[in-house]
Amino acid sequence: MKQTARAAEDGLKLSAWLPYRLFLVAAQIARPLESFYSETFGLSQAGWRILAVIAERDAANASEIGRACALDPFAVSRGIGQLTELGFAVRRPGKTDRRFAAVSITRSGRAAFNRIAALGSAIEARLLARLSDGERATIDSALTRLEAESARIDAGGWRALLDDASAP
Repeated sequence: MKQTARAAEDGLKLSAWLPYRLFLVAAQIARPLESFYSETFGLSQAGWRILAVIAERDAANASEIGRACALDPFAVSRGIGQLTELGFAVRRPGKTDRRFAAVSITRSGRAAFNRIAALGSAIEARLLARLSDGERATIDSALTRLEAESARIDAGGWRALLDDASAP
């Protein structure tokens, strides 16, 4: 007879696991934003993320965009293609290497970005309104540290995590 482990004996309870809780918050607030940019502008999630990056960093190349958006090269290429088809971006080939084409936002891309960003800002304001000034400062500081540590975890990979866990 197979025995089932009790939840208390498990090392991880999904509903209490910080990465999952952060994911849930992000997913719940992303849905209304995604519905808006999808229905209003015909943008995919990757398209929106790339639009946001090029709104901040004019003439970014695909590698820079991929790193900023955490997207694989195929998704970046498709997203850039979508933005150029919609007239939201232009792609200018690199002088010596076409892989390093510069992607820039257009006037209509900027207008779309501004409308989407206004909704994003409203979502953020509503979330932050639930927190005191001290809590806002604490969460900002905590997220800065969590972002740095998550980057180190990502760079080290799962093997390093297991090595750390088994070290005395």
